[in-house]
Amino acid sequence: MKLATVYGSPTPPGKMARALGLVERHVRQAHPGWTAERVAPREAVGPVAASWDDDAVRRIGEADAVVLASPVYRGSFTGTLKLLIDMLPNEALRSKPVGVLTVAAAPQHFLSAERHLRDVLGWFGALTAPNSAFLVDSELRTDDVAATVRADLSAFAEQVVTLAENLNGRQFGPDPLTVRYAKKAAG
Repeated sequence: MKLATVYGSPTPPGKMARALGLVERHVRQAHPGWTAERVAPREAVGPVAASWDDDAVRRIGEADAVVLASPVYRGSFTGTLKLLIDMLPNEALRSKPVGVLTVAAAPQHFLSAERHLRDVLGWFGALTAPNSAFLVDSELRTDDVAATVRADLSAFAEQVVTLAENLNGRQFGPDPLTVRYAKKAAG
């Protein structure tokens, strides 16, 4: 099975990439039948957004589960991640387990990006993991990440993997509104 982790930031890999690396490492070590593959944007053209290759859409669509990672930026997720989400066809996330990992400068931002991502994922009919991972960036300052943070990221990864393994390819209904209206327009 395959986990796609999405680095949803326009900035070079840093603290959030360290957190994603811990999630990926846990999945590879604890679940030998799984691969964990990072999907990242091309180099940023500005301070806020970076672009994605079409290959990113394919890799997310082929994954059995996805982790979307974003820093909290102005009270939400990044424009870079929004650009990728806008490229995805509905079926790329439909009935697929998706975990939300956010990193912020202060604990007071813990729900802002997560709330917005959950709303967007609901539009796709994704199966958003019940517990997200939120980290304050100071917890990821060095490679020497605290055992409690490592344990939280492992537990986060476990719920996403467990959801995917128990789905067995099942689809859940009813269809999201976007799918229903597309069917009406086509038929």
